[in-house]
Amino acid sequence: MTFSPFVAGCTSFAPGFPGSGLTRTFEAPIARVKPAFVSTLAQIGLPVSAIETRGGNEVLKARKAGKSVEIEFERVNAAATRVRITGSGETAAQVMRETERRLAAG
Repeated sequence: MTFSPFVAGCTSFAPGFPGSGLTRTFEAPIARVKPAFVSTLAQIGLPVSAIETRGGNEVLKARKAGKSVEIEFERVNAAATRVRITGSGETAAQVMRETERRLAAG
């Protein structure tokens, strides 16, 4: 049996935030998903500028040179994490794609 680190997700727009919004649910605990996103941000040169708590969810903010993203982590259960990303331009999609690859690679 092959393990897939994510469940089929959906793409949605996040009203009130600039740029596009994406949502995915990963079949992985937050302790695995969050570091994968932080590594992706570092790899593409977007340093984390703030960490906040919003409605019980953790939110990472990263920005540099006209690019910015907000990544919200929601614990669905012990083995699943929902992630919402909003960002400028193609940045949110790039962060999601790169992190999906990172999690799939193990």
